[in-house]
Amino acid sequence: MRTRSLHPHFLLFVLILVLTSCSPQPTQEVQVTAPPRTATEEIVQATALPTPTATEIPPLPCTIAFQSDRDGNWEIYRMEPDGSNPVNLSNDPEEDIEPAFSPDGSRIAFVSNRVVDDEGGQYIYVMNADGTDIRKLPTEDGSRHPAWSPTGEHIAYDNGNDIFIIRSDGSEPSIQLTDSPEKDIMPDFSPQDDFIAWLTGEENDFWDILLMDLQSNEIQKITQDGGVSDFQWTIDAEIFFHGNGELFGCFNCVMSADGSNIRDAGGKGSIQEFLPFWTLGGDRVECVHADFNEEANEIYLVSDIYPDVFFNLTNNPANDMNPSWPDNCGPLPDHMDDNFSSSSDATEFVIGYEDADFVMTNTQRADLEQACNELPVTCVMDDFDALIEQNVDAIMSFSSRWHVLGSAPQISSAVEKGIPVVVLNAESDKEGAYNLSNDSESIRLSLKWMFNEMSGTGEFLYFVFGQNAVHQSIIEQILKDYPEITATSMPAEYGDDSVTWENIAELIRSTPNLRAIWSDENVPQLLIAANGVEQGQPPYIVCDPRDDWLEMWQVTIETNPLFKCIATINPGGTAYEGVYVAYYLLSGYEINPEALGGPFGNTLLYDYPIITNDNLDEWLGKLNEFRRGEWGTYELSPMTPEQIKEAWFKD
Repeated sequence: MRTRSLHPHFLLFVLILVLTSCSPQPTQEVQVTAPPRTATEEIVQATALPTPTATEIPPLPCTIAFQSDRDGNWEIYRMEPDGSNPVNLSNDPEEDIEPAFSPDGSRIAFVSNRVVDDEGGQYIYVMNADGTDIRKLPTEDGSRHPAWSPTGEHIAYDNGNDIFIIRSDGSEPSIQLTDSPEKDIMPDFSPQDDFIAWLTGEENDFWDILLMDLQSNEIQKITQDGGVSDFQWTIDAEIFFHGNGELFGCFNCVMSADGSNIRDAGGKGSIQEFLPFWTLGGDRVECVHADFNEEANEIYLVSDIYPDVFFNLTNNPANDMNPSWPDNCGPLPDHMDDNFSSSSDATEFVIGYEDADFVMTNTQRADLEQACNELPVTCVMDDFDALIEQNVDAIMSFSSRWHVLGSAPQISSAVEKGIPVVVLNAESDKEGAYNLSNDSESIRLSLKWMFNEMSGTGEFLYFVFGQNAVHQSIIEQILKDYPEITATSMPAEYGDDSVTWENIAELIRSTPNLRAIWSDENVPQLLIAANGVEQGQPPYIVCDPRDDWLEMWQVTIETNPLFKCIATINPGGTAYEGVYVAYYLLSGYEINPEALGGPFGNTLLYDYPIITNDNLDEWLGKLNEFRRGEWGTYELSPMTPEQIKEAWFKD
């Protein structure tokens, strides 16, 4: 069972990450050496659990159970991973709360104070995932917070500030795990069924975490001095918790199961690495409940694949809380450690990768992990110099337009040592390195389209952000073939207000012969300003292939048929494809020279769609062929291994 709320402090942190650029925070490691707290002999004898057997469970959709008061009282609902088809499962006039999906998705445990056999009280209930066969477990009145064991055989819960465990079929009485003066609440089993942890303390605000070894029954406090507000086991058997920043050096924290290696889990785009939810499309995101407007809680998916980062699943005036979904859902490949070590038993090569500027998206991480799992390789992450020193077999550089220039010496050093280098999302000029990017090709294509639409004459304004010399060089090179075009470079820096709707609208009004405006970054103000030209020829621009741009593009054409725009569907699977390129190179395959292009002749060419007014309607009907990347932009899905070999390598 997985369930998460979006803590107000975390929400603030997320919004800060969305609105500002961040630098990494130092990691703090805290070793906790508290003496263990042992249980009584009676509890030790009673709590021995059967060793779980490994079973292959096919992946399930991440169906969500949640509690809602939309019908006037708290009920347990179920909905699909995209928020569709919400169904009231509990359907009782009394309160039903705190749903917990069983790991295999077949049952849901919950808390209810419904009347059964003329008796009331608050107990743990279990029902089938479709709401049928609701059964009360023989728990104690006042029970809360049910949590399933990974095998689905047991449910832990708290009652009267102590921890209990019971068989999920109710066939045996409950067993009390704790009997101490402290308050013990909110138990949770580890993914391997070898530990159970819970919160302990005397205050209601901040707690410590206790850990019980289910084989030895030893109980140990793994945090000290309070400071924990809640916790969950992560997918790879670590512990995620919200902590006091002064005590732990982080608010969103993760640590090893023994309390060591406490570190910052990050914010938006990071926590899904530890507590993932999988969309129907296979994207790894976060699922949380939060109260944005202080009126009602909603359930959200959180990821940079959504245009607004937060995607509201419930979207109604009621309170919707405590989302839970099966542990065994997803595509859910075998989870890998921070270095994404391959699970293959026959490792042939070690492929290193760097992410020095933190440009990897979560989709890229998932693609990388998938490729590393599919191949007989070990994938390790480190900085470029360390990877060279480790003498890895190949290096992938998740780069940017600026980092690739700064890493030129390392790329040269690796190539000189015979280490193939694959640069992703940018283009290196170093011979022996191969680039996976269509950056320069899409620039050339969009510029030539504009200049041809201009019939090779008129005013042309362009914005090059960050004074990118490569982009500037491409523009100047193409302009040589169009001597009648008057080009003007406009100021454009990240973080300033030089590119605003007002500025662009004024440029259009004050430049009668202006035929086109181009930018190397997606600037919504261009489309908004061009949309404002209702009569005459608006300047040609580049559009971003995402829903809001495409919709406004359509509307603008209806208002002014002279409006024209161009968009390209760019590669989105470079991480997956990069692993395979490295593997094929190491396996002796040769790059097909005809598959190379780009400004330096070492960029692997992609076949990607080009959208203009002429085929806009056609491509709007085929958008489901693509997947959504960062900020909701449509992008190409990864090529298959055979397609990669056929497109870029000799037979």
